[in-house]
Amino acid sequence: MKLVKIIMLLYVMIYLTCNVSAFDNELANGSVYFNGKQCTVYDAELKVGEPATIKVVVYLKKNVDVSTGFKATGFDRKIKDQPFEVIEGPSEFTEVARDFNHSAGETVTFEWIVRPTDEAAGWTIPLNIALTFYDRDEKESENLYFTAASIMVHDEHYSGPAPGRTSTDPSSTNQSPSQGSPGFGVAGVLMGILLAVAYRAGRN
Repeated sequence: MKLVKIIMLLYVMIYLTCNVSAFDNELANGSVYFNGKQCTVYDAELKVGEPATIKVVVYLKKNVDVSTGFKATGFDRKIKDQPFEVIEGPSEFTEVARDFNHSAGETVTFEWIVRPTDEAAGWTIPLNIALTFYDRDEKESENLYFTAASIMVHDEHYSGPAPGRTSTDPSSTNQSPSQGSPGFGVAGVLMGILLAVAYRAGRN
């Protein structure tokens, strides 16, 4: 039964991974950036403790409240030992960040500096972003969920400089981001997802 659940979960993740792009709907458009690269990033590599920047840029089409957060594939958001931790940002890892009372035409930006923990050492772990848009006028909401980056975490500790903000600032222009498409690293991402899920299932 566990194997069936893993296969079903992998199928869902393949669908999500193969359909990621810069988002665009009736309420807002925008994109997510990992270390300055538009997501999804398939070839990210970090050491344990090495900082990385995640930025969400949202261009509002209507009077919308925005909520967002992220979690790692294969890790229940309720467990204590997560594969990443937040150094700086509007919310802790697996918790929700909110920015309300904005109007159409405004830009909303969320930015975190995160780093892998010892729990992630030696694994390739997809980091997933969730977005919720709530239209205050129509009393309707829309949800998005996709993979921001597939991160290979090396089994060694980072000893470089302290974290800093990325120099890339896509929110500094008035142009909406262009649509992205998956890269050639999809097979590696899916293998990492399967290994991570199987590992977590084996521990439960």
